[in-house]
Amino acid sequence: MTCSMLTGEFRCRPLWAAAGLAAAAAIGALLALGAPAATASGQAADDPPPPERTFDAPAGMILNYVQAGSTSDYERVVRRLAAALEQTEDAERREQAVGWRVYRAEEPGLNGSVLYVSMIDPAVADADYSVSQILNEAFPEEVQELYEAYIGAFLPGSGQILVNLELVESFGP
Repeated sequence: MTCSMLTGEFRCRPLWAAAGLAAAAAIGALLALGAPAATASGQAADDPPPPERTFDAPAGMILNYVQAGSTSDYERVVRRLAAALEQTEDAERREQAVGWRVYRAEEPGLNGSVLYVSMIDPAVADADYSVSQILNEAFPEEVQELYEAYIGAFLPGSGQILVNLELVESFGP
């Protein structure tokens, strides 16, 4: 069984979900090898803020390679993200929450990391999926500590990889 970390619901997922995670790991490994890190670790105070995290396609994935010893920190931040989305009055944020699921791969990730995949379907057009921004809106007094735990959990040099997904074929309802 898999657990949706945003809703805490346990549901059996079809085999295609496992295949999707395997494909995400492969895509992420290829993209991570050829793309610079997209994290704010080491960002100077006078640097511009990180870019918005938006999707240009109807669906998307965010691949996060987390250090094996930092999974509890990462998952704690994800639980706070879920709480932020649950309690928000912002209609766009509530719409984002509807299609956002976070999965942890069972197989080891890049360089012994743990791969977390955010599956976002549908993606809300022009909505910012920046975890730090969402946390800041809900928990401004906690955001610095949460951000440091979140960024510190990533495998050095890997950061996040956003993937825009365009549906090719649907095999079910």
